[in-house]
Amino acid sequence: MRVIFAAALLLAACGETTTTAEAPAPAATPVAWETRLTEMLPYIDACIAKSPETRWVSYAGLLDDESVVVRIGGAAGEFQCTVSTADPSAANAVIAMDDETVAFEGEGSAIFVRGPGENPGGECYQADEVLNANGDVIGWWADPHGC
Repeated sequence: MRVIFAAALLLAACGETTTTAEAPAPAATPVAWETRLTEMLPYIDACIAKSPETRWVSYAGLLDDESVVVRIGGAAGEFQCTVSTADPSAANAVIAMDDETVAFEGEGSAIFVRGPGENPGGECYQADEVLNANGDVIGWWADPHGC
């Protein structure tokens, strides 16, 4: 299933992210956050620019009409990052420790590990690569259940 999804991302990926992006439209029906990865990349990248050691993403989606929320984690801890839909840049990213009092529908259904880096599967498994339109590795789908 993940191989099919990775192939779909390969076809849909837009390449390198930029600081200008059209605000994502709310989904008519709930969808898994990972199906919108390509349009969430500018917001994910803005959050990672503020906290480079937190490259593991468990959720990214609209918080309201004006902001996207990204749950990121890493060696420094777990954080919730909000970014303006008007300008998904690091200057507009606000990061706070994640107190886990709010859960988002679909959170944790997939774990995206933003590249560059090494395959996060380690010795346990080989994480599926996520490729951009040029065929470059931009990250991996880590197993949400671990080893």
